[in-house]
Amino acid sequence: MNRVKGFLALLIAMPLLLPLSPDVSAQVRESVVGKIGIGVNGMFNFPVQSMRHRFRGTETWGIFLAYANGPRSTVEVEYHRVRYDPGKLQESTFYWPEDQPAKWQNYKSPLARNFMTVNSFTVNGFYHFVNRAPAEPEGLLRRVLAGPFLMYGAGFYHYNNKMSGFIFGGQPDTGVPIDQSLVLSPRSDTDVAWGFYVGAGVEILINDNTAIDLRGRYHMMIGELIAMEAFNAARLFPMSYVDFGVAMKYYIGRL
Repeated sequence: MNRVKGFLALLIAMPLLLPLSPDVSAQVRESVVGKIGIGVNGMFNFPVQSMRHRFRGTETWGIFLAYANGPRSTVEVEYHRVRYDPGKLQESTFYWPEDQPAKWQNYKSPLARNFMTVNSFTVNGFYHFVNRAPAEPEGLLRRVLAGPFLMYGAGFYHYNNKMSGFIFGGQPDTGVPIDQSLVLSPRSDTDVAWGFYVGAGVEILINDNTAIDLRGRYHMMIGELIAMEAFNAARLFPMSYVDFGVAMKYYIGRL
């Protein structure tokens, strides 16, 4: 987590380190409209709704290509990755003997391992409330232009939830303690699900080529994880999370 906090701080500080033109007072601000750019983001990720019972908050990162196709619109193609490690299932307990509630004892699987990765590819759209092609009379100082935006997107989310080392709770009661070496076979819930998100944020145009965004999003994946009823984990469908963070983009030229 400290690594990600440092990454976010670096994203925020980088625009301050970029040099301005020495003749800034004699220049007209150039519009970003028609430019393409590359960017990176660092986000804090929090599972919500039913998914919060399976996983804790974590961090995510992403890269994207951006195209400012109008004064109030932008299109992005984004890849981002999340790793939930460890999952809450790893710390779950179960009761044994399974069919004799009067004799139940609570057990935890000491070798249990559970984590999930999500790799997503989305196409994002932005609606900016501020015109990003302002007319500035020559001779005025270049100024930072900031404004809020709405964002939305859809695409594919590849998830892989891995589980191993869970004690088999269906062992018969033979009068001896449960055999903790008898574990369920490792398994993975993996699929490619379609999903979508909606969000909002603020874009700050630092100069003609550099912008920084503060953004927050709500994601929903139309995928499922199987139930692990003995460990008090119900079937999970769909999966949803929110993320908040910073994105920085650099416009490299026009199409």
